[in-house]
Amino acid sequence: MSWLRASEVHLPTEWPPELPPEETPAFWFTACKFEMSTRGALSGKVRLMIAGAEFAPLTPLEGWLLRRRFEWAGQVALSKVLDRVEPRANLIEVLEWALIGTWNTDGCIGMWKHAERGGKPHPENPDGLAPNPPK
Repeated sequence: MSWLRASEVHLPTEWPPELPPEETPAFWFTACKFEMSTRGALSGKVRLMIAGAEFAPLTPLEGWLLRRRFEWAGQVALSKVLDRVEPRANLIEVLEWALIGTWNTDGCIGMWKHAERGGKPHPENPDGLAPNPPK
């Protein structure tokens, strides 16, 4: 989480010109289409960042998309903490798993489902802080 917070300050803050205003009906589907078309390239930049390379310059769109991955990684981390799972890997491996691996298998699908809900949170996780149903 510290790495995510420290990295977030390097992301562009300008609104991506490729995206319509967030309140427009097509916003989330447009964002998902850009996510799909740039996923591989952004994952490459993320790998370099995780490995400690100089922070790669990102476009506003890449910064916006990377923030979605950071949010996803935070949800994954919270879920694992609540399940009392401790990683048996180093920080680089954990970050690659959370920001690239799980994003490719589940996070991008979660973003698409968010688009299908018109940008509304999942009803079982309205505040984004309850990733697992109570046991």
